[in-house]
Amino acid sequence: MLKRLPPIFVLIALACQELTAGPFQVRLLPGQKDFVFTLYGTPGDLPQVRELVELMRARELGNGFDPGPGPQPGSEPVFEYLAAQHWPSILYSGGEMQIEGGRAVFGSAQSDILAPMKRAGVFHAYQLGEWGYYLHNLSPNERWWRDVYGAEFESFRHLMKPAGLAGYDRRPSTKQECYDRVRSYFVGRQKELLGRIISVTGHSHYEAYAGEWGTECIGLEVAENIAFTQSKFAFARGASRQWDKPWSVQVSPWFSGACTTSGPLRKDSGGARGLDAGHSLSLYERLWLHGWFSGAAMVTPENSIAIFFEKPEAPWTLTSHGLKAVETFRFMKGHDRGVPVTPVAVVLDHLAGYNGYMDKPWGILPPTAGDREIRDLFDSLLFPGSDHIHAKPNPENPESSYLRPTPFGEVFDVVNTAGSGEFLAQYPVLLLAGDIAFDGPFVKSLSEALRRGTRVLMSSRHREALAGDFAPLATLGKVEVLEPWTQPETGRPAAISAKRLGEIIRTELPVEITGKDIQFAVNRNARGWVIELVNNNGVAKTPDAPAVIDPQAIRRVTVKPRFTCERAETWRHPRTYDHPAEIVLELAPGSVEYLELRERI
Repeated sequence: MLKRLPPIFVLIALACQELTAGPFQVRLLPGQKDFVFTLYGTPGDLPQVRELVELMRARELGNGFDPGPGPQPGSEPVFEYLAAQHWPSILYSGGEMQIEGGRAVFGSAQSDILAPMKRAGVFHAYQLGEWGYYLHNLSPNERWWRDVYGAEFESFRHLMKPAGLAGYDRRPSTKQECYDRVRSYFVGRQKELLGRIISVTGHSHYEAYAGEWGTECIGLEVAENIAFTQSKFAFARGASRQWDKPWSVQVSPWFSGACTTSGPLRKDSGGARGLDAGHSLSLYERLWLHGWFSGAAMVTPENSIAIFFEKPEAPWTLTSHGLKAVETFRFMKGHDRGVPVTPVAVVLDHLAGYNGYMDKPWGILPPTAGDREIRDLFDSLLFPGSDHIHAKPNPENPESSYLRPTPFGEVFDVVNTAGSGEFLAQYPVLLLAGDIAFDGPFVKSLSEALRRGTRVLMSSRHREALAGDFAPLATLGKVEVLEPWTQPETGRPAAISAKRLGEIIRTELPVEITGKDIQFAVNRNARGWVIELVNNNGVAKTPDAPAVIDPQAIRRVTVKPRFTCERAETWRHPRTYDHPAEIVLELAPGSVEYLELRERI
């Protein structure tokens, strides 16, 4: 049966026989053999660390720390223990991790303390978190700097950036200037954090650059007040594949000043706290699961040491959130998620500097029509309703924008023109979007991808930009110049029409999925195909009140295999189907289901 499927499915099927080989794979953290689900926060002394590790193993609560203990004087025994347990641990240096020229500069003393982890090959790295947001928003923000430095603020005031320049020392005029400045910042911070960092971007879409510039892991922060969850996943997964780096997801409990913690709901001057504050448990579960299924190497429930336990100390009694985390991690360990199927790569220019939060390339440049085209593609066509930064959130359910139904599925990666021809050729379809400079290396890469059978979709604007290179490219393979289409929701020319995109997805996916308001994704595992189905409806949550469930918000979805299916099985509510022509499922409010389809080969 595989010989009748599009080329990407054959490649992924072969890769799934061994996830450490093949062009598309789940890239795990270096030195780790399994997916990592972490506890956020740890005690500092060895007896308590040992107690917590043993408890997490016994209860199946997780298998790593993010963040873990810091490499402080006297912590050598802690890291010797973590190394012996092969327990990955992220290092955290507070808000100063983002500041150039500040006190977060580490060297031989910290390196010596971490030596047991390095010798044992156990993953560890300093977090460089929210650096895109710091660079553009926090670097001139005096209030934030005073919070970081306290009484010493005046000694570090000179490190602040001028207001109105989005973190730059002077106003850049080109994307190349922006790229060079941001790269200099990132590389400098990386060097001062032992040359070993995990990048964690939240509001920005700079995942590809973190991969290119040498991060150990391409990390995302989601939830919090951050929009664009699903496009950020597409950026991170594409960057992971382009630069051969693992990627991770950190799920934040902050929500408009409220934060999930243990205990009853309570309100104070700092905002709401308690298990019913912040985001809903339903959203946390959906994000944990979706991050895992989307190919992340690590998922971190932020603040979890203060959420999963009634008190962060013995006897470590689990809360409802802690019990849900145990259930979720057990589920993850018990199922082969396979490899995400993403037949379409959205290709942006290497210097595009896409930044949905700022709505300006690199946080500062005026957007061109091509930049608007990219924005409209992600926010209006692929992941509609995901922007609560520039559009007003639903006042009755502001959480509804964090995960959205996907009319075409979550089957896209975002890559850029720095990708090699061999890499680009792994995608059946390349969709060029935005302003692209067709330099020699990129034209060469396109040529290689076309020769290997990849279809390249472009606009008439791209054809004109290619000039004399277009005709030679068109002779090498399938080059399609798309018909112009104005997107009704934006009133602007779109990168591709909804009709043409739908035709491509129907051709490239092994299943047909129909149903109202359904989020779906497709993976390939060793036995066949796995479909993730999510109903994000029916759970309404505001920051300072319990979630409200609408029991009527059930969604019905139909899955029709486009191959001979021997057997189908649902994972979360086990049910089997023999030789099904179609499977009809009902999804409860805020629920996730996985459907495995086994084929006859």
